[in-house]
Amino acid sequence: MAARNFHHHFVPHVHDGEQHQAHALSHFALFVYLQLVIFAGLLFLTVHIGPPKILGAVNFSAKQIIDLTNDKRKENGLGQLTENQNLDKAAEAKARDMFANDYWAHYSPQGKSPWDFINASGYKYVFAGENLARDFDDAKSVVDAWMNSPSHRSNLLDHNFREIGVAIEDGKLGGREGILVVQMFGSNKVTPAEVASPPEKTPVQETVNPNPKILPANNFAYAKYTMFGILAAVFLLFVTELVAAMRKENIVLRGQIVAHILLLGFVLMVLWYSASGAII
Repeated sequence: MAARNFHHHFVPHVHDGEQHQAHALSHFALFVYLQLVIFAGLLFLTVHIGPPKILGAVNFSAKQIIDLTNDKRKENGLGQLTENQNLDKAAEAKARDMFANDYWAHYSPQGKSPWDFINASGYKYVFAGENLARDFDDAKSVVDAWMNSPSHRSNLLDHNFREIGVAIEDGKLGGREGILVVQMFGSNKVTPAEVASPPEKTPVQETVNPNPKILPANNFAYAKYTMFGILAAVFLLFVTELVAAMRKENIVLRGQIVAHILLLGFVLMVLWYSASGAII
């Protein structure tokens, strides 16, 4: 008897001639699941979890960013970028300036542009560009995000650029610990065709919202997988009910069960492909 009653928690059943849904899919149970999802999201959004970060302690390197960038250029038939120490210095100076003056944008509150940092490094450019990213956990996610953004992709795949500099810094921005990635592009050489028709020196475009709110990467990951786990369990309960209704003649399929499965499937897909970092 106990085993049969336990079974009723997870599959629909007939009792005294009346069909009953799985206890785990009752209205009260679904309300509890919803509260758990909301609680998990709020908890990881407002509470810092994990070991404290140390300045410069990041999980990926500038070389990885450069190598992945060159991989994308190679895939698109473009020449490889050479790392330039002056551009590295410019990128590092830009990252430290953002932490020091608490901003995340191509132009500082004092009006300092990316080109000011490049000039200050001693690099004399003909073409120059900048990509920024923050709060990513690995190099591949950074480069993939840039490739999925038209303006950032145009910098990565600009045939005018020949050299690159990258800086990755860890510090406090807007009151929260975070990781900044600064990618500087440049070229100080001009081909005969470019001399005849010189293009703009500053291809970087500012975004409409230069200071979006970003959920710290570690917290986002905890929230994402906790909510995904809860919703995936509920999804499997609905699938179990669907299978039971199809296999048992005395179980009638509820009309809304398919809608629930489709809705939860969509939510799970969105959660799975969501990302924690941001780019400008």
